[in-house]
Amino acid sequence: MNSSTETGSAPRVMLAAGEASGDMYAAELITALRRRLPALQAFGLGGAQSRAAGMETIVDMDRVSVMGLVEVIRHYPDLRAAMNEMVAALDEHRPDLLIAVDFQEFNQRLARAARARGIPVLFFVAPQVWAWRPGRARHFSQIADHLAVLFDFEKPLFERHGLPTTHVGHPLIDLIDREAPSRNTARGQLGLSDDTPVIGLLPGSRHGEIERLLPTFLATAERLLAADGARRFLLPRAGSVKPEWLERLITATAPSTELREALTVLDGSSRAVMAASDALLVASGTASLEAALIGTPMVIAYRTNALTHAIARRLVRIEHIGLPNIILGREAVPERIQQDATPDRLAVDMEAILQPAGATAQYRDLAEIRDRLGAGGALERLADLAAGMVKSPDR
Repeated sequence: MNSSTETGSAPRVMLAAGEASGDMYAAELITALRRRLPALQAFGLGGAQSRAAGMETIVDMDRVSVMGLVEVIRHYPDLRAAMNEMVAALDEHRPDLLIAVDFQEFNQRLARAARARGIPVLFFVAPQVWAWRPGRARHFSQIADHLAVLFDFEKPLFERHGLPTTHVGHPLIDLIDREAPSRNTARGQLGLSDDTPVIGLLPGSRHGEIERLLPTFLATAERLLAADGARRFLLPRAGSVKPEWLERLITATAPSTELREALTVLDGSSRAVMAASDALLVASGTASLEAALIGTPMVIAYRTNALTHAIARRLVRIEHIGLPNIILGREAVPERIQQDATPDRLAVDMEAILQPAGATAQYRDLAEIRDRLGAGGALERLADLAAGMVKSPDR
């Protein structure tokens, strides 16, 4: 295949980001790449943030953003159609590089299709082979030409199998340092006084996880409000969630009049909520790491389909699911999963971190997470790597 850099035309890069965090990283990466390749043409799978950065959307991520085995099976026709559209775009546009941003199962299939067509693949975010299916590491060299990883311990896991691997670091460090407001600034933006006790509720960005978690989060809030009527609760709405859908779900949980008065639903503003809150109740995922870097004490909760959970329990090789705990190698942040994620249990956990001793212990642990993630500049290093793969004639 002749690359666009060889023929003198504008470089073409396909990106594939199927989740909110990946869309955020893809948007930042496109901006960084254009500083290196001003004529860059970017297209692929993404959402509002990557579109705002100038990417042409072939498939919107809202069509494919599902988690769990049962959920994937249920949405398989949509996922298959999206994959077919992305593969057709590979044939039509012949990109110089595919950058696959996490979203493992979908992007691994797409990466195989790209390599079968002679299109090189840069995969950003390693599959968590250290958590489950460790034997898969040796097969990843068949999927990617180069792997960029978040954590330094991941690099030797793949290099030993002959896959070029670069530790670029975690993009959230730069994004949080640049975009997250201070506590005082966040409270000012949200119209909160300094002495108001504030609790943030972050049940996720996907419809499925919000449906499973939000009723429990609101029931937990009822208990916390009963213990202290001055408390206020903030619920940021992800951009992928329609206001009317969220309002119907809240109404269906039949919150008390007192909780409705104490609850504020915000459009976006998740980082302002994290910064303004005294404590957070948060779904397991990238948001828990964002909260850790901002430095707000939290309790992590998660529920998935019962069959998905049963299968995962047989496969997972690590003790924790929360990113802060995985990074630290211990349960510094309470995490409650499936039947343990009850309003009574979560309320007890939240009360503990709302007390000075519990909050101080988490402040110390969260500061250690930042130290372990190291310096910033991850997406700049990733952009250097991607630009080099686009420009290299032999790749």
